[in-house]
Amino acid sequence: MRKIKRFKITPRQKEILRRLLRGGGLLRQAGFSTELEVTKYILEGFATLNPGVVYAFNQDAHWELDADNTVHKEMFSACAVTLGPKLEEWVEKAHEQAPARYIVAGTIAFEFLKSAISFVTDLIAEQAQKEEYESLPPQFVYLPPFGVTAPPKLLREAVRLEQSLATKILPIILEKLNATKVDVSLNQQLLSPFYTTVFLVPWQKAYKKGKK
Repeated sequence: MRKIKRFKITPRQKEILRRLLRGGGLLRQAGFSTELEVTKYILEGFATLNPGVVYAFNQDAHWELDADNTVHKEMFSACAVTLGPKLEEWVEKAHEQAPARYIVAGTIAFEFLKSAISFVTDLIAEQAQKEEYESLPPQFVYLPPFGVTAPPKLLREAVRLEQSLATKILPIILEKLNATKVDVSLNQQLLSPFYTTVFLVPWQKAYKKGKK
């Protein structure tokens, strides 16, 4: 079943602030003199978000993603998550102001993307549990380029499909998800809006205690 959902995430401004403070003199170089200023900046970026997700459940390899059928022969959810176009404009505005401010804005944006991914994977985990399955960690088909930004651990250490395979199946997944429903498009192997990701969440039968 295909599901399309607009959703809300929380800004996590205190958590993001703590992470930025670990960056040494970065905030000072970016023109911030107080923690309150940084908090307001995080919330300013948050106000630009228009998150959207489209995802679908695939069972028994009904989707032919590649000729060798090497991508998840059984059960998985495929997901495309975006934060909308205005966040990219906000980050680019910072790029025009100062290199350090651009790094701060990009770091904040990727933290928002992390929150959106976690929201969707939690949703899928709940669905799997209802069916007496469990979801495994996501495997990423596409992540936006990090550039000079230090992404959160979830994205930095993410499991990714092999590049040539990911490149081949990305347009197929977008078509099957009808990703245009959340205004996601592919141009020369880059997704738009910029802060968009595509990933697969494998399902496996849940292990029950007492049974072998």
